Amino acid sequence: MRDVLKGIWEELKEFFTRDWTMTEKILVILCCVLIGVIKGFMLSPVKRGVKVFSDNGNTYHEMEDEFWLEDED
Repeated sequence: MRDVLKGIWEELKEFFTRDWTMTEKILVILCCVLIGVIKGFMLSPVKRGVKVFSDNGNTYHEMEDEFWLEDED
């Protein structure tokens, strides 16, 4: 395990000493993070379906409310 961590540390040191600009290095790191997030979304189990909104029951049905039919003075 120690050899694996040492190898990862050496690769990180080699990555940051490359002849790239800081912008290129940040873009590579950002791409790796975003690929990890997308991979996590794709591989995670869906338990109770996918909800886009909170669906907490705060809805307003205009046709059920008689107040909207009254004229304003």
